[in-house]
Parts: sequence; C-alpha cells; structure tokens
Amino acid sequence: MRDPQDCSALALQKLRAAVMLPDMAPGTRLPTERDFAAQLGTGRRAIRRALEVLEAEGLIWRKRGAGTFVGPPQALRPRPWETMSASPAGLLSLIEARLTLEPQLARLAAARAAPEVLPRIASCIDRIALAEDVDSADLWDSALHREIAQATGNPLLLALFDHLNAWRHDPGLRNLRAQVRSTSGAGHAQDDHRRILAALQAGDGAAAERAMQDHLAALHTVYLTYCQEEARAHDV
Repeated sequence: MRDPQDCSALALQKLRAAVMLPDMAPGTRLPTERDFAAQLGTGRRAIRRALEVLEAEGLIWRKRGAGTFVGPPQALRPRPWETMSASPAGLLSLIEARLTLEPQLARLAAARAAPEVLPRIASCIDRIALAEDVDSADLWDSALHREIAQATGNPLLLALFDHLNAWRHDPGLRNLRAQVRSTSGAGHAQDDHRRILAALQAGDGAAAERAMQDHLAALHTVYLTYCQEEARAHDV
C-alpha cells in the first residue's frame, strides 16, 4: 500500500488550497519544498510533483535562486481591474460559468422536478413581475434559478450553483450588474422565464435546456458588449 505521505494528489490538494487563501496575494513567496513537506506531513517528492502541476496551471511561478511565488510571473499578471470579481472580467466569468452549468440544470430539473416545485417556480416569476425595485426583482430572479437547481435533486450540482450565486451577489458585482442594466436597458427577461417554466411543466428536458441557454446567451451578449467597451476605455 502506498504511503499517504507520498501521495502526490493529496499534496496537490493541500497546496492548491494553501495558495488560494485570501491572504496569498500574487507575488507572495512560498515556503521551500522541505518546509512544505514538514508543514503538510507529506513527502518532498509529492510536494515537488504538486508544485510542478500548480506551476503549469499558472497558480505559482518559480525562479532559480529566488524561490517559489504565488500567481503567474509579473509580466503575465492581469491588470488589477481584470482580477477583481467586481470587474468586467469577473462579470463575464460569471455569465460564462452560468451558461456552462444552468442549461444542464434545467434539463435535469425537467425530468426530476417534484409536482410541488413547479408552483414555487411560477411564484418566483410572478414576484419578479411585482417587484417594487431592481433589488427585489434581482433577489426573486436568484430564487427562481435556485429553485431550478434544487429541483435536480443533486446536492453537488446545487452546491456548485450556490457557489456561483454567492459570487453573483457579491456587493461589488451586484453594483456592476446594476450599472450594466442601466446602460443597456436589459431587464429580467420574463418571457424567457415563462418559456423555461413551460418546458419544466411539460417535462421536456431538451426544451428546458434550450430555453435556459437562450436566456443566458442573451445576457452573455449584453455583458460581453459591456466588457468590450470597458476594455477599449482602459486601453485609451
């Protein structure tokens, strides 16, 4: 049986978690392989292999004689406005992730949603329409999409959705989304929501997936246009 101390996958898991801590700013110098091995209770060979993977992923960089550092080399680091969640880049990352995940959630929800879930989804749509302000509408929109994720009955998928949703409701990113809405005139796409609901009610997974894909793709277009305009503004 392999010694757990020599498990490269375990070392990689621990090191990835370490370099992604909030206080690990780009450029932070990391401990030596020997020190990491002692701290994590892992063999040095496993540490070395794990660091090679993290370097290939761009999470660290190494310079002979200087040490190992968090993040990509200075010359390859994004500009500060591109690294924050409350930035055009963060906004685009969010919608890209949602486009990857949520159409599949809608397909699965169409096949698995319990009868009592569909009225709750319909109620969320109604509450969006009756919302007194954008903040209320946004919260009910979030609740609608979470109901769909929960309807899959898959706790891992729901956890992934909740992670995205937490990013979505970061105060800075919420303000940025509000700014995009005000400049683009984009609303909460109630017609799209009712199309998704109709597909869920019919138990039509393919239609639910298409409806969600179309809904988020339209939002992606709005966000992409905004991000491109911001990038041009910063390059001026």
